[in-house]
Amino acid sequence: MKRMIKSVLAGASLLALAPAVQADQLSFAGGWPPNSKPTAVLESYAEAIEENSGGELTMRVFPLSLLSFAEGNAGVRDGLADSAAILTPYFPAEFPNLNMISEFSQLVELEEFSGEISSAAFAGALTEYVMLNCPDCLSETAKQNQVYLGAGMTTSYALQCVVPLNSPEDLKGKRIRTAGAYWSRWAETVGAVPVSMSVNETFEALNQGVLDCTASNTADYVNFSFIEVVKYLYTGLPGGQFTVPTMMNKDRWNGLSENGKSAVMKASAKLASEMTWVYLDEAAAGKAKSPELGIEYGPASESLVAMNREFIANDVKNVATVYKDRFGLENGTEAADKLRELLGRWTELTAGVETADALTELYWNEIYSKIDVSSYGK
Repeated sequence: MKRMIKSVLAGASLLALAPAVQADQLSFAGGWPPNSKPTAVLESYAEAIEENSGGELTMRVFPLSLLSFAEGNAGVRDGLADSAAILTPYFPAEFPNLNMISEFSQLVELEEFSGEISSAAFAGALTEYVMLNCPDCLSETAKQNQVYLGAGMTTSYALQCVVPLNSPEDLKGKRIRTAGAYWSRWAETVGAVPVSMSVNETFEALNQGVLDCTASNTADYVNFSFIEVVKYLYTGLPGGQFTVPTMMNKDRWNGLSENGKSAVMKASAKLASEMTWVYLDEAAAGKAKSPELGIEYGPASESLVAMNREFIANDVKNVATVYKDRFGLENGTEAADKLRELLGRWTELTAGVETADALTELYWNEIYSKIDVSSYGK
């Protein structure tokens, strides 16, 4: 009996000395610099995953050091990082459905949808559409060995110029930096000259007179220091917003427990809202600072806004044709109609939202809580 008791006590002592079970650590490849506000949002995402999972999961964020935005798709697909913000316009052949619906963000410039937080409405509409209404969208992410976890949204693109623009005629021949297909089509249609250029080169090009304007979101006005060189910022055109979707390696997702998946899903609602909100905050800071710098910041002239809305009404139809001709997508018109319907709903839902926390709750209740994590991403 004494020997048995000693044996039990010895075993208990060994268990006490054994290290605690290690949490499963995820990795997130952030494309933004360290100490930037988007990187701080990713750190908040990591904290939420650990808290939601009860310590089962942790996440380490690698700002710029693991994968750049250009390397993100292949890196997550091949498991070099577990998650990343995948900027799908960088990969047109891999994500035609996601890129097509992102182009419908131009709808937010129409009078019925425009507003200070239209990006929050469009992020909700787009995320709901992809996660709950678009099997083709989820299928194309699965082909990249990824799982779609929702999207944040930049603020609307505005013309940030070193020369004044008072009418549609003033756009003729102006050299405008464009960030993608929608903005290039816009520039060509209004008689301007689209210039494809890295955002990192744009400040110098504006400063040296190589560009007359950049079509950029109003947060990048601050982030990339355009505020130091432009003299005019015109809202209301060309419009459109840049989608910032989060993807997770499909094998990694399916290796998580149901508790782990639920934790990631709930944290992803927070990430989508906070990433959208940080762009809104930065845009507001830039707007507030502009008068003291002598920058004319405000709505474009009525004639320019009217011209822009006419372009959008026609271009929404063209998007479907472009993606059908180039990628064989047959659902463009149907997708545009559904996004327009959802955007109307989300414009109403977000009308009274004043904080990122309130937006997180809205995204969770209306989208993420409705997803069955046991079957999603299989």
